[in-house]
Amino acid sequence: MRQKYGISHRQHSQQMKGVLFDLDGVFYVEQQLIPGGIACLDWLREQGIPYRFVTNNTTLSRKNLVAKLKGLGLPVAEHEIISANYAGVLLLAQRNLKRCRLVLRPEAQLDYPPNCLEYPDAIVIGDIGNRWDYDLLNALMNQVLDGAEIIALHKGRYHEGASGLVLDSGAFVAALEHATGKQAIVVVKPTQTFFELASHSFGCKSEELVMVGDDLINDIKGAQQMGMYAIIVQTGKYRKALVDGSSIQPDGCISSIKELPKYLQNRIR
Repeated sequence: MRQKYGISHRQHSQQMKGVLFDLDGVFYVEQQLIPGGIACLDWLREQGIPYRFVTNNTTLSRKNLVAKLKGLGLPVAEHEIISANYAGVLLLAQRNLKRCRLVLRPEAQLDYPPNCLEYPDAIVIGDIGNRWDYDLLNALMNQVLDGAEIIALHKGRYHEGASGLVLDSGAFVAALEHATGKQAIVVVKPTQTFFELASHSFGCKSEELVMVGDDLINDIKGAQQMGMYAIIVQTGKYRKALVDGSSIQPDGCISSIKELPKYLQNRIR
């Protein structure tokens, strides 16, 4: 049984070969860096421990994400980012799906092969705002019936808009699933597909990785179902009452990212 705070009874049985980090709530909150994050990354580099940033962002390319993070003062390289958007790219390569139709915002398409509107092997669906209409849905349905795979970057039902709640892309993915009888492959935390793709970037088993995040479902549960050692930070969306009342219990808990080097030295390695 796992403790709710501090040291977990579940020990990390294999040598740690990499760290996965959530971004928002771990390294910054409301465009402000959380103290100790840059020093933590410096320490990992000194120890020769690779790391990746995993985020559910579906609207930006890795290049655009790097620019955003550097604007906040966080030094990040493009190859260190695995977003839900880029996970779609990795999945296409893994399954050798070369002809893909991109139902994505233009800025999110930069990581992908050229958009293929006719006879695609796969349809990648993300956030396109109010560009959804009947003709688009009908065209996508027919392409799925002709054999195209549905790759959904997320399955959100709705989100807050300027004048209230608005339909999110998950509602349109569900419509395609219902009409075609084909299930979408979802590449977003906390799905197994996302964490498998993230693990492959290290060239090691998922059990040899550590996940650090502030979200019990997307970060902690998603990582633990893959056998990763999951550490929650008490910043961002963390709420003690939610952790206390949840059946999902992290393997470790630290006050902020600043504490991670000491935690890893004492309990993991």
